Amino acid sequence: MSTPTGKNPYRPGASTPPLYLAGREPELRRFTRLLAGAPEIPANVRLTGLRGVGKSVLLKEYESQASSEGWAAVRIQLEPRHNSETSIADLVQSVVRAKINSMSLGNRVRARVAGAVESARRLVTISYEDLTIALAGSTQGQQELAKSLFDAVDEALETGHEGFVMLLDEAQVLRDDADRSGEHPLSMLIAAVNTLQEAGLPLALALCGLPTLAVNLQKARTYSERMFRAEHIGPLSGNPGPARDAFSRPLEGTGMSASDDLVDRVLSEVEGYPFFIQLWGAELWEAAVNAGLSEFTVELLEVIEPEIYSRLDKEFYAGRVETLTPSEQDLLLATAACAYPPLRTADIRDRSSKSDGNINVLMGRLAEQGVIYRVQKGVYEYTAPKFYEYLVRRVAAQ
Repeated sequence: MSTPTGKNPYRPGASTPPLYLAGREPELRRFTRLLAGAPEIPANVRLTGLRGVGKSVLLKEYESQASSEGWAAVRIQLEPRHNSETSIADLVQSVVRAKINSMSLGNRVRARVAGAVESARRLVTISYEDLTIALAGSTQGQQELAKSLFDAVDEALETGHEGFVMLLDEAQVLRDDADRSGEHPLSMLIAAVNTLQEAGLPLALALCGLPTLAVNLQKARTYSERMFRAEHIGPLSGNPGPARDAFSRPLEGTGMSASDDLVDRVLSEVEGYPFFIQLWGAELWEAAVNAGLSEFTVELLEVIEPEIYSRLDKEFYAGRVETLTPSEQDLLLATAACAYPPLRTADIRDRSSKSDGNINVLMGRLAEQGVIYRVQKGVYEYTAPKFYEYLVRRVAAQ
C-alpha cells in the first residue's frame, strides 16, 4: 500500500471544527428544539466546559443550526477588554448594525432579482416605544443596547427570518463589580435581552464560556438560572463510542489506518478531550507520512509522544502561565506540590510562604484570568484538562 500524501485530516487548532464532530448530537437537537419554542419560551442557552472540550466548535454549530432553521445569527468573540458597560454595548451595537445592513442589502438584492420584495413570515407587533415603560429606570447604555437588539429582531423578521440569535463566546470575561457603583456589563446585557423577550420578541441568546460563567450569571441576575438552558459539556466518552469515532473517522478514505491497540492507547492517554484527540492524531499523521508508513502503531506513538507533549505544553498550556504576574506564577507553580483534584487553599498554605490574605487575593486573580475556577469556598479546579500534570512537568524541568 502506498503512503498517504493527502492533507492531514486532524484539526487541533483553537476553535477549529474537526472534519467529524462526534458526540454532540444531543446538544444540537436540544438547541433546535429551543429555537422552535421561541418566542413563547425564551431561547437562551448557557454553554460551559473546560478548555479543550470543544465549546467554541459547538457554538459555531449552534450558529449554523440557527441559520438552517431560518434565524438570523451573529457570533461574537469576547475579550477581557469588553468587560465594561460601554465596551460591551459598543461591541454588540457595532456587530448588530453590520448584520442589519447585511440583511437589508440581501433583501434589496433579492427584491431586484425577483421583481418584488418577499413577504415577511411575521412582523414585530409592538414598537420600541411600547417598551419604554419596561425600560424606565434602566441605564442609558441598557436602553441603547435594547434598541439595537430590537432593531435587529425587526430587520430579521422583515427579511423573512424567524428571529435573531446572538452567540457570545468566552462570555466568562463578562462579570459585574460587587460595588453597586461599579461596572455591571453582564447585568446590563441580560436585562436588555430579558426585557425584549418578555415583550414577546423572537430574540435568542447563547453564552459560551468556562464554568465561572454560571457563577457570574447568578451574581448578575438572580433569575438567570431560570432564563437559560444549561449545557455543560465534558470530554467525549466511549470506546467504542464518540471518542473513538472522533479519532478514527477522519482517517476514512485517506489510505491511512490505525491499529486497535494504538487507538486504545491514545484514547486512554487523552481522556476523551477533543482538542487532545485532534493533536495526537495530527502528530501521528505527520510522523507516519514522514516515515513512509500507512498505519498508526503503538511503536510510532512511543517514538513521537515526547514531541507531542512538548507541542501541547508550548501551544496549549504555557500561555496560561506566561501572561500572569510573577506573584501569580509563583503561587500557581506551588500548586503542583498539592494533592489534586481538587485544589484546596489549605494545601497551598502549607506549601507557600505567602500570607493567607495574599493567597486568597492571588487565587481570586487566577480565577479572573480563567486559569482556575472556584468549586466552593476554598476549593478550586483548573480550567484546562491535565493542567496539573503540566505544572508538575514544568516544575520538574526548572
